[in-house]
Amino acid sequence: MSTKIKVKLGRVQETLLLPLVSRAKETEYKNPLLNDTKAVGLFKQIDVDKKKLLRNITEIGVHGLCYRAYKMDEAIRTFLQKHPNGKILDIGAGLDTTYYRCDNGKALWYDLDLPDSIALRTQLLPPPNKRVTYIAKSMLDYTWIDDIGDISNGLFITIPGVLPYFKEEDVRVFLSTIAPRLKGAEIMFDVISQFGKFFVDMRIKAAGMKEAHLEWGILDAKTVTDWSKHIELVRTIKFFEAMPKSNQRLSTKVAMQFNRIFDMTQLFHLRFV
Repeated sequence: MSTKIKVKLGRVQETLLLPLVSRAKETEYKNPLLNDTKAVGLFKQIDVDKKKLLRNITEIGVHGLCYRAYKMDEAIRTFLQKHPNGKILDIGAGLDTTYYRCDNGKALWYDLDLPDSIALRTQLLPPPNKRVTYIAKSMLDYTWIDDIGDISNGLFITIPGVLPYFKEEDVRVFLSTIAPRLKGAEIMFDVISQFGKFFVDMRIKAAGMKEAHLEWGILDAKTVTDWSKHIELVRTIKFFEAMPKSNQRLSTKVAMQFNRIFDMTQLFHLRFV
């Protein structure tokens, strides 16, 4: 029997367990959005209170986190069709398994996260080859831009489940700083409305992560594009738009419709120019 890996993370970093358990649970559904067997294996390896995590994560929570991954996967695959030798940067990588779902055998992958998260990732998911690089830094330590290097073959950045934990001014400074230095790059991240923050915060706390708190709420992508002449909008995606067939209770379907009507959670897809 393999040794379990003890999870010791900071108050925000520990939220990386939520998308992991969601992808693992989704994979076991009859008609899953994602078939992430890697996540299933990882969830079995970690030493956490799994019963509590599973008990407190709702079906809408599972589908929401997996829909985010599903749409980011879709965008990455589209990007790699145009830029097969491009670079993919995952900020706040945690125990993300996008590489194992989307790699084309040519792209260069960079996983950026805080040192404790990268240490855990390295234990559970050591870099599989020389095309995959782990960067143990804060996203606000902009030396990671030098670590990424030349982006003439294209760069696609994903930031799943990170920016809502920052204050708006911090997000503004971050995007306004990297945009002129990464011209041509595309970036995708999830956002949540002020109204939606209340419900998501409740779900996070129910999962036992009582110190993690959402800060940034937004509805209109124009707020972000107005921050810098180097930021332009590609598209916005409301969560659960064109949702593929999956397991959904009636209560989940109602919650999804409620989410769409009030734009509670969205994905912003931007380009740096």
